[in-house]
Amino acid sequence: MRQSGFTLIELMIAMVVGLAAVTSVYALGSAMSEQFFVEQRVASSQATSRVATLELRQDISRAGLFGTPNASLTQGSGANRFEPTCDATAPVLPLLGGGNGPMGAFQYYANEDIAVLDPASVNAGARADRLRVLTSMYLTEQLLVNSTSIDGLTIVLQSGNQAYRRTFSWGSTAGPFSSGVAPDYLSGALNWDSAWGSETGSWKGIGQRGARAFQSGSVLHIETPEGRHFFRSVFGKGSNAQNQIRLTITPALPIGTSCLPGAAEGSTLAPLQWVEYAIIDPFAPADSSNTDDFITFDGVFFGDLSDTGHPFYDISQLTEADLLESPNRVLVRRILDATDGSVKANSTQIVAEFVTHFEVSFMIDANSGSTSSASPPTLSHEQGSTAESTVNGNPERVRSVIIDLGIRSPLEDPSLEYNGDLDAGVVPTRFEVNTSSKGSARVRHLRIEIPVMSIARRNLG
Repeated sequence: MRQSGFTLIELMIAMVVGLAAVTSVYALGSAMSEQFFVEQRVASSQATSRVATLELRQDISRAGLFGTPNASLTQGSGANRFEPTCDATAPVLPLLGGGNGPMGAFQYYANEDIAVLDPASVNAGARADRLRVLTSMYLTEQLLVNSTSIDGLTIVLQSGNQAYRRTFSWGSTAGPFSSGVAPDYLSGALNWDSAWGSETGSWKGIGQRGARAFQSGSVLHIETPEGRHFFRSVFGKGSNAQNQIRLTITPALPIGTSCLPGAAEGSTLAPLQWVEYAIIDPFAPADSSNTDDFITFDGVFFGDLSDTGHPFYDISQLTEADLLESPNRVLVRRILDATDGSVKANSTQIVAEFVTHFEVSFMIDANSGSTSSASPPTLSHEQGSTAESTVNGNPERVRSVIIDLGIRSPLEDPSLEYNGDLDAGVVPTRFEVNTSSKGSARVRHLRIEIPVMSIARRNLG
């Protein structure tokens, strides 16, 4: 009787066919998996870019809002101009390299942080600018002045309007103050814990926006009904009386003069914050050039483990080189003290990680600020050292700000070779993270133009 079965040749053919099928399925799955991770990295980069642009758009679009394009202009008596007959000293903001510049909506420093972004200078075309914006960050409305003290050192705010109630949470319970302990956002460098801690009996609480908006080191812009403008950047909180907020300022306002008749009744007041966008190394040791309130390894890793031979178990041994995603350079947004330019404690936040490119350019109206009414607007696109000179000297000429932001994938892709000549002179689409490893990181770019309408409306012409 003949037995049925497979011959050796049939078995080999079946194995070859099966192996081919399995290989095809594996190759297809591997390709799909790789494509999935590529799309995931792209989506992550795009999401990061969108979040960053939301922050940038909000701050830049509000530049000069309730403030001034350039308070140092003295010609004529146009809107938001400093008048030397009323204030002896023009309001200024400290410059990054020392000295003072006009108190205006913008300061700009071309490629200031390129040594942080690309220390080995291996990525052609990469830029790392720094941008400072004087903006209304917390409030979108002005408050009203009820009166001032005779010596001009204290301002009392009107409490009967909705802007005041929204800012200072009028009618809410005392909240954290009922236990005698101020909440975190009122403590530390804000210096509002000691000012408010003993007043729970006469006050119904204070909103976080109001506390942060009126912290010391912000800029107060006071505009009188007659159209005169005063700027003060040093102030504190005075004692309350009849549930009214009192702000102490320096120097004194010229109360009872032709510059400020009466007690400044009906004047408007707006607190402005000085915001800086910069690229930093989050793992660099704190020094005068780096934020000292951002990140330390002690706050990230718990080092009380027995295996002290590995750097992740011993904080003192841990360096940036131990991280697979190094070097990670981040774009941060932080608040500066308007009196000295220092970074205010607990104000630094990450806007974007794995940044490869942060370029700021401007649309400039060369005729803005001209005393000739016949001078039509003349717009030009400026960047680099040319824009730095123009913006820092004449911030009122800015009509829009153009942001080019590049975000890379965290890890290098061995299949993406980096060629510096390929990207020379143009915005790079690849970034060399580690020259000793093969490949480069993929870069996604976003370019936006943000009009600054509040400056254009105060043309200072």
